[in-house]
Amino acid sequence: MSTKGNGQFNITRVEFTSIHVRASHQWVFVEITDDDGNTGLAELAGSGAAAEIASLTAEYAERLRLSPPVGESDVTTQLGLTVEELEADRPKATAVSALRTAIADAQARQSGVSLTEFLGGQRTDSVQLYGNMNRSMLPDDDGPRDRSPEAFAAAARETIRRGYEVVKCAPFDEARSPFEEPGLPEAARSGIDRIVAIREAIGPDIPLFVDCHSRFDLDSGIALEISLRESNVAWYEEAVDGIEQPDVMKRIRERATMDVAGAESGYGVGLFRRIIEGGVMDVVMPDIKFCGGAGEAVETGRVLEAIAPGSVSMHSPSGPASQLASAHVTAAFGGTRPLEHAWGEVDWRPSVLQPAERIESGRIYIPEGPGLGATLDRSTVESRGRRWTL
Repeated sequence: MSTKGNGQFNITRVEFTSIHVRASHQWVFVEITDDDGNTGLAELAGSGAAAEIASLTAEYAERLRLSPPVGESDVTTQLGLTVEELEADRPKATAVSALRTAIADAQARQSGVSLTEFLGGQRTDSVQLYGNMNRSMLPDDDGPRDRSPEAFAAAARETIRRGYEVVKCAPFDEARSPFEEPGLPEAARSGIDRIVAIREAIGPDIPLFVDCHSRFDLDSGIALEISLRESNVAWYEEAVDGIEQPDVMKRIRERATMDVAGAESGYGVGLFRRIIEGGVMDVVMPDIKFCGGAGEAVETGRVLEAIAPGSVSMHSPSGPASQLASAHVTAAFGGTRPLEHAWGEVDWRPSVLQPAERIESGRIYIPEGPGLGATLDRSTVESRGRRWTL
């Protein structure tokens, strides 16, 4: 069935691509196609559950194929899924998010407009980024990387050299609550040493963001915030899981002198609105791979920025397709905070897209073509990845 020009999309083919990045990490992409050859691209979470999520995405795509053509905002209704169900089930939310983003990309391509414009924004040539150095510090194919304070300081200096005006680190991955001692746990001391080294390396004025990966609890989270003040940390992310423990996160925020951020795994504008209006966090971090896709992320940005300016910052320690889509989203809702970019994972990353991903001087440049403005580069997929259908 042709859907050209009617603003909807009929899926006739679904194809997946995975590319090994380093160690256990992979990027997984989904492409949808209709009878006219129109395509849409999205990125799935590259975790250990990627095969399960790909299978679920294919199942949902088949159900959509048998339904009338849909727009990206119709997907959940057409699948008979509720907001409550998707808030509670991350694999389902991930599959829905991928399909909504891919359909939005395809619809924008059909219409001959950029994804930014399709989502209601004004076309822009670039979006400011902040530099997340964490991926450069994780194990690679040769094993663990140096995580000494000196190595963190060197990575922070490299972040600045690359043109980013904000540095983000995740220095506490050896810690895990519950802790035996009260207050600041001994397991956090190495992380504090890394932060001190970073601050010495970048000077007093560069904003420093710290991601805690939900390693703490109420008592240790409050004690840690006091310690972070000494290094002039500007952003305190995920001391605890603020979706699962909103009351704990709120109590930490009430004591904090810096922005408290998180909720990267959340689904839907309603959840993020409850977090901001409930005083749980200062900043929510929708991830288009989980939050409902590009359209839901833009709606979240517009609703929350009207309530609390500066309260939305897209989460994006992701591959190049998700990074580009998140740039379109940030531009579409007029985000005032820079977009996350996890630099330094592999040097061949730009070649995954055609045209190649362009990140220079702390900005991501958006290609001029319709939709995302880029597709997967076939030669890179053939040499580094694999493709399959379900």
